[in-house]
Amino acid sequence: MEDSTQGGNKPFDLSELTGFQFGPAWAKPGADTAPSLPKMRTDERSERRGGPRRPNTTSDRRAPRPHRDDSAAPTERAPRKGGAPRPGNNRRGNRDEAPRRELPQPADGFRVELRPSNGILELFSKEIARQKRALPLLDLSRIVMAGRDRYDLVFMKLENGPMLIHSTKGDGACWLTEAEAVSYLWSAPWFTELYTATEVETEAPKGNFTAIATCTMGGEVIGPVNWHGYQAALMNLYRSKYGNMPLEAFKNRITLNKDEEAVQTWLANAGKKTVWKPTREGADELVLEDAKAVETDFVANHYGKVYETVDKVFINGATARKVLSPGLAAHLAILSDKTRRSPQMLIPNLCHGLARHHMPIYKWQGNHFTGPSRVRTIPADTVLADRMMAIVNWSKEHSGEKVEAMFAELSGVPAGTDDETRKAASEAYAPYAADMIWLLEQGFVVVTSDNSIWYPKGSAAPAPTKPEPQRRPRRNNK
Repeated sequence: MEDSTQGGNKPFDLSELTGFQFGPAWAKPGADTAPSLPKMRTDERSERRGGPRRPNTTSDRRAPRPHRDDSAAPTERAPRKGGAPRPGNNRRGNRDEAPRRELPQPADGFRVELRPSNGILELFSKEIARQKRALPLLDLSRIVMAGRDRYDLVFMKLENGPMLIHSTKGDGACWLTEAEAVSYLWSAPWFTELYTATEVETEAPKGNFTAIATCTMGGEVIGPVNWHGYQAALMNLYRSKYGNMPLEAFKNRITLNKDEEAVQTWLANAGKKTVWKPTREGADELVLEDAKAVETDFVANHYGKVYETVDKVFINGATARKVLSPGLAAHLAILSDKTRRSPQMLIPNLCHGLARHHMPIYKWQGNHFTGPSRVRTIPADTVLADRMMAIVNWSKEHSGEKVEAMFAELSGVPAGTDDETRKAASEAYAPYAADMIWLLEQGFVVVTSDNSIWYPKGSAAPAPTKPEPQRRPRRNNK
């Protein structure tokens, strides 16, 4: 499978963190203050802390969740009188009665890696080449982990591991068993491409019905428990909307409503039945009476076209958990959270990804960086033009100071405060900016994300490789 690009979320604009133009701060579009390192966006700070902070205002607080009885059988729902809250709505007081749902067990038999998506790597490559900045890989790792659509999880089957059943419809669905893949049919966006649902009149059920079973998660009406079609209706709802959760957990969310109006409403609608007709050519007269018949038809006629069985797949971090096998979704949740908390874990795979896009990786000031070029000293036989030599000498004496201060000092034109002086300064700085771009591309000087210029002093070198062990010389016993 090919590496996926970024998901459906809005692409991240790297220039928000690393925007840079060679010139004074006032020359930048919309800027009128001195340059500074742009602050990371609120959503990125939240992602780095592991999630958004809850606002400290009463009006923004979430409404407490109603307490639910998790017994196996449907329970009677007490009617609300006068809008008064039911007992047990205190969220803090009911933590012991309503424990948080546990994460499924991660599936065995796979090697799983988290890698930057191809889309974010292309964006890094493009922006660094345009802006000529040197950026630490740890900062880039944080940027990747600040958005779920910026990374992929790669699942690689081990020798005795299960095969992966991956959707060919572009919806990112991936399963471990045929039963999971078939069950997904009912909630898949491509279901209507294969089948059309039609309501037909049928005889209304007869009997003494006093209570209606209802799903508390979505408010769906299922029917009386003593109705002969109850189990079929229950399973149809489970397959179509809640197939990604355990069946027993779904059943625990069913309650009974004894309101007479609810019973009469159900009876009025129970005289209708849904049947399905395939849309494929040659099946115009075929009518599928129930969900089991639809699934059997799907396996026989469409399964091999909708799914492919593979031993390696890329799953984007923004993929909805409901379109993944629970064991795969658990891997995605656990590894994403772990890497978000420790973004340095991503640096090795970030190095490989940047190398594929021909971005240099080097070690400088004790950290791994990427930029327009590896930093290096100027060869002794290199002859530089006067302006270039002035930039190099200034960076030696003022390493770590701002680019704007260098432009003002070398050109002799200070940054202006009105339109006329600003224009004069911009024209005076332009030749120095052009010469500095060449020096940056050669790695003779470095500009970092806070507009500081540095002289590397020859201390930089490519990222070290693991040295080979030295062998001891043999002792001559003669």
